[in-house]
Amino acid sequence: MSKKTLLVVIVLLLAIALSGCEGATQKTDQGLTVERKVDETLYHLTLKISSDVSGYSQIQGSMSGATFNGFGSVSGAIWQDGKGLVRGELLNLSPSVSFAKVGDEIVVKTTDFKIVALWANDIVHLTCTADYEPICSMRTTDSGYVEAANCEENWEFDYCRMIGLEPTIQLEPTE
Repeated sequence: MSKKTLLVVIVLLLAIALSGCEGATQKTDQGLTVERKVDETLYHLTLKISSDVSGYSQIQGSMSGATFNGFGSVSGAIWQDGKGLVRGELLNLSPSVSFAKVGDEIVVKTTDFKIVALWANDIVHLTCTADYEPICSMRTTDSGYVEAANCEENWEFDYCRMIGLEPTIQLEPTE
């Protein structure tokens, strides 16, 4: 076997070995590397859209509302960087999770732009994933590297898509 062929074989074996390591870790909001946790379950939620959206805020992106000198009111959901946020009361959840229960007021992240058309008190059916977002403190090692010290598990509903709607406002038929 030539040196060139041997080098190609070694590079291929190294690439295969390194590709097997992908996905074993993830970055926290602070940029720390931690063990990745994945939940393969799809969750089915029924959410009653909250009328209390006045506490929503954003840094960049677009939303409906009115502002004056940096202050104002918001109507509707926030939509930024391809994801929307929607707040509501959890009416039904299948299967159950440890981080939310029926009756809780929750915020979900969605990639479904139809969410911005929902009104307060609409009842929406969503299919979502659970996303692992750990919260970690930091420590500096003896060699000067910063690493995760203590981590708290944090799961949230993410990548939600609307699969049904029960509007609460009934329009009168026109004749």
